[in-house]
Amino acid sequence: MVGSADLAHLLRRTEFVARPQRMAELAEATLEEAVDDVLDLARNGSPQLPERFAVHDGTRGWEQYVDATGWWLDAMVTRPRPLQEKLALFWHGHFTSAWWDVGRADHMMRQNQLYRELGLGNLVTLTQRMALEPAMLIYLSNGENQKSAPNQNFARELMELFTLGVGNYTEADVEAAARAWTGHNYDHTNHVYVFRPTRHDTGTKTFFGTPRNWDGPEIIDEILLGSTRRTAARFVAGKLWDAFAHPGGPANVLDDLAEVLLANGMELRPLLRALLLRPEFYATTSRQGLVRSPVEWLVALSFHTGLTGADLGVSWQGERMGKSLFNPPNVSGWRPNAAWLGTSALDGRAGVARSVTWRLRDEARPYRFEDVHAMTVEAAVDHVAAYFGIHPLSSTTRGALVAAHRAERSSVGWASWWAPTNLLTMVMLAPELHMA
Repeated sequence: MVGSADLAHLLRRTEFVARPQRMAELAEATLEEAVDDVLDLARNGSPQLPERFAVHDGTRGWEQYVDATGWWLDAMVTRPRPLQEKLALFWHGHFTSAWWDVGRADHMMRQNQLYRELGLGNLVTLTQRMALEPAMLIYLSNGENQKSAPNQNFARELMELFTLGVGNYTEADVEAAARAWTGHNYDHTNHVYVFRPTRHDTGTKTFFGTPRNWDGPEIIDEILLGSTRRTAARFVAGKLWDAFAHPGGPANVLDDLAEVLLANGMELRPLLRALLLRPEFYATTSRQGLVRSPVEWLVALSFHTGLTGADLGVSWQGERMGKSLFNPPNVSGWRPNAAWLGTSALDGRAGVARSVTWRLRDEARPYRFEDVHAMTVEAAVDHVAAYFGIHPLSSTTRGALVAAHRAERSSVGWASWWAPTNLLTMVMLAPELHMA
């Protein structure tokens, strides 16, 4: 039977929050059974995008963006198996495109759906589909790539950021790949992928030492299934380890995980299952190794408070904290972990926590924490910590909160109102709520 601490760690990393219901459901499970349950995305059915996202409305660009961010955050909170949305978020930060560069809601949401549907499927299939998505064609300029002026943007990032990593290809490989992708374009009239034979370079190109008339999709097959497959497998295994365990996985662990991916024909489910069963995943280095990104923190706040993505203002609050959904800062995606602990990022979280506090204390809410002031100081701190799912607190955090709350209660005037109000904000900023 999996221990409760290990189970909570597994659920936080794969489902954003260790929900009490899920903890109860898996309380008697073995670790293998718990991992398989987390990976059972069939429990979600076949989630589809709302029809309103299938059509781009150029007169309501901002409104569509706000709607999309709120909808996606709500999906992260409410899916029976939230790993599906966690993986969509991972691939969104890996195979990146940005809403305001692409400029079309339908393209961005189609790409979002691709990552939802294939995020735990076959890596080759996912990469091939990603390459021809209109959002990617526009974002990395392959939509205009032609033999008279080969564009290297997509070819370079395909190897540097998406599949192999720096140092595992040459400039000649980039040039050959760019030529291979010529003619795989974007139709600006019908807003779809189109192959234009007259723009495609049919000459001989030498890619990873092999001269032939390479075509774009064949480049992906060569990277993932051919001469560089082992390098690609280790690169992707490392990216997943960084996202789910901690940055910089042990070499032997990444080697083993790469072998799992290779042995299973580049299927991602066996790789992630093996990752979640590694003892290193449950070690202290992993438990203490990740900071919740702003989006993950908003998911936790939404779950514990019942506030929706629209209530939280995820479209602009994410930007305030440094992670705006659908808008990575560049093609390399968001910087992980320590980037969320900078002054501006934490100041943004403080502002969000305060805005959530006002909503929780609103007179229209059935529970406004009026009873907190009647509790002992220690009981009040524990009560609010439990509300946000982080009880018991570390002795350091609890001691600091108790001291601050006691000092506020002893002040004159509005202490009975301000003390519980400020306690809510302080607990939302406690380190325990920011650890993934």
